[in-house]
Amino acid sequence: MGRGLDIRRLTEALEAISDGFALFDPDERLVLVNAKFRDLCGISSRHMVPGARYEDLLRASVEEGEAPGGAALAMEGYVQDRLFRFRYPGEPFEFQTADGRWVLVADHKAEDGSTVCIRTDITELKRRETDLRDSEGRYRQLVDISPDGIAVHDTRGVGRFINSAGRRILGVDEGDEPSRLHVLGFATEESRPLAEALMRRVVLNGETISQVRIRLRRVDGAEVTTDVSAVPFQSGGERLVLCLFRDVSGEAAAGLRLRESEARARSILDTALDAIVSIDADGRIIEFNPAAERAFGWKRAEVVGRDMASVLIPDRHRHLHESGMERLRVGGRPRALGRRIEVEAVRRDGSMFPVELAITEVPLGPGRRFTAYIRDITEQKRAQREIDDKTRILEAMMESVGVGIEVYDADGYLLIANQRLAELLDLPQELLKPGTRDRDVLRYLAEHGEYPEETVEQTMAGYDQIRAVGEFFSERRRPNGRWLQVRHFPMPAGGYVALFTDVTEQKNLEAQLLQSQKMDALGQLAGGVAHDFNNILSVIGGYATLAGTMLPENAPVQPHLAKIGQGVQRASALTRELLTFSRRKVAQARTVDLAAVVRNQEFLLKPLLGETIALTMNVPCQPVWSSVDPDMVAQALVNLAINARDAMPTGGPLAVALELPEEDGPAPHRPQELTGAAHAVLRVTDGGTGMSADVVARIFEPFYTTKPPGQGTGLGLSMVYGTMRQSGGAVEVESEPGQGTTFRLWFPSPPPRPARRKPPPSQTRPCRAAAPPPSWWRRMSPTCWRWCATRCWPTGTT
Repeated sequence: MGRGLDIRRLTEALEAISDGFALFDPDERLVLVNAKFRDLCGISSRHMVPGARYEDLLRASVEEGEAPGGAALAMEGYVQDRLFRFRYPGEPFEFQTADGRWVLVADHKAEDGSTVCIRTDITELKRRETDLRDSEGRYRQLVDISPDGIAVHDTRGVGRFINSAGRRILGVDEGDEPSRLHVLGFATEESRPLAEALMRRVVLNGETISQVRIRLRRVDGAEVTTDVSAVPFQSGGERLVLCLFRDVSGEAAAGLRLRESEARARSILDTALDAIVSIDADGRIIEFNPAAERAFGWKRAEVVGRDMASVLIPDRHRHLHESGMERLRVGGRPRALGRRIEVEAVRRDGSMFPVELAITEVPLGPGRRFTAYIRDITEQKRAQREIDDKTRILEAMMESVGVGIEVYDADGYLLIANQRLAELLDLPQELLKPGTRDRDVLRYLAEHGEYPEETVEQTMAGYDQIRAVGEFFSERRRPNGRWLQVRHFPMPAGGYVALFTDVTEQKNLEAQLLQSQKMDALGQLAGGVAHDFNNILSVIGGYATLAGTMLPENAPVQPHLAKIGQGVQRASALTRELLTFSRRKVAQARTVDLAAVVRNQEFLLKPLLGETIALTMNVPCQPVWSSVDPDMVAQALVNLAINARDAMPTGGPLAVALELPEEDGPAPHRPQELTGAAHAVLRVTDGGTGMSADVVARIFEPFYTTKPPGQGTGLGLSMVYGTMRQSGGAVEVESEPGQGTTFRLWFPSPPPRPARRKPPPSQTRPCRAAAPPPSWWRRMSPTCWRWCATRCWPTGTT
């Protein structure tokens, strides 16, 4: 009951609006409609009952003959088009009913899928538009029968309309479009300045010009004298100019020329951008144009007849003006006459400003008259200061960037170059002066060995090809070993910019990345081979052990089986190193005291190194915690020590140091692959023969060794590399032939450890081993030492 009341009230309210309104539910069925909507639908409105489908109403309107276009539209096509617009409402559209009325259709979709249809009767609006067009037609007829020329143009002088009389006066064909005509294009050479001045007054100042006599040149070349009137007006939001002109060629030519001359002189004074001040021989002002009024703040009526020195010249410069006027009185010539100079002037408010002054003498009537052309150069000076400041900033920027920059004009002459360019290319300063030709710079480089693989002629020919192409990019290695990136960019106005960048570090990083990728690939290959090989070794070792148990102990074959077992053990150790390098051996990482791990290896390393090696250990007493596999760390240290021993066949020093960079101290150079804030560094330095750069680049490759055949597998340093990569650390090496070698092993620090109670003094371990190793340890072979060092002795784990 309440819902019906609401719909009834809504229907009553809709009857009060002037637009037709109808509501259709999501199923396109009519819910309610007002009387105005029914009235606009005509005869078919009797079908508009609640529940009627919109499509059925459309078909009923076609059957009743109310569809727009009548029989010209197929019924089904019209229905489908209107259904599409109803279901997907867009912009409002209008149509004419069968009884001649115009209707504006606006449909809107609600969120629930229902459709609101609004119909507006715009018949009266259409009638008024028609009346307006008829009025414009009558207006054009009146304009066309006028004996005077009537033209309308925009503020640029481009034509919009010209009547028949105007076409006849100017000799314009009836077929010529007004937009092709320019009002100033018909002015003769003599009257053009006057016409331009009049147009500026009308356009800029909004003035109305009446009866100004101007000579115009017809299309056929003949000249006519016209009286022109112009008035600005607004039309459609645009500012236009209406011109009325009448042919008055029959009047006296002398009077016309006089008026034109006066108007031209006045237009020059009024429209000049520079201040123009004329004075007589006594220095009194006789002319003061509008630009002078704007520049000095005086009105023309206020200064005409006054002494110019007392009005425009500052006090401290007035004596110069008076001396010049004195020379003029005695028949001399002012020094500033015929010259362009910079002086200071004073405004009405007393402020000083710089001006550019040019003085000419005007022979007009008795006596002498002088005209000063004065230009305010305050903005010019400010702009020049800004240019100077920006130039200094640009020069500072060019000198501060790490890129060599040179800029050449279209003819190949140097405009600017920075100091970095000279440093990168080893150029003398005289070649970087503006005006130097680019070919001279290139020839200097070619003659001084910058391009060793080319002749000078080849270099110059290649440069000509680069200039022809415009853009250029290359990277080359200089004779000094540094990598240089060269880029050429053409400039729109001609010429080009050349940028030179030292990319040596980038190249090194790329080489390191390639090496890392190669090591990873080799690691995967070695891991796969080692895994399969280890399975084979298990079978061999198992059968050898089984055969040994099945034979008596004194059997002749027992020694051979023992040799097989030893070989299997050595091969198994080799596969373990391969798996360590390839990361396929799972490291048992745990938080350990690196200081204890390194410290416990000292008594193992001394017998292993021999008496000719002077081993020094520098390990902090306090714990140095890290999350690593202690066995792998011990094995890595032993491998580095053995390599150092082999590099010093006659003996030498070997220093092992464990360092922890201080948080507040200077941060050392860290490898890029490291993450985190703090890392422990294990440094191993020997005084051996050292290595060349080519050897250093390959020492971590598996199976690469410089030792004689049978003395090395080439897996020791590969194992070190794999150990550090597994633990999240890194390894660095520095070496030069004859200068020894330094390895740095970077270990990651674990997260902060929880606080632990300090043990009683009796349980605190000393910094070094409490007792020396037993004497029988010194009699062990190096192979046993290495095996025990990595598998038997304690390593300080927690």
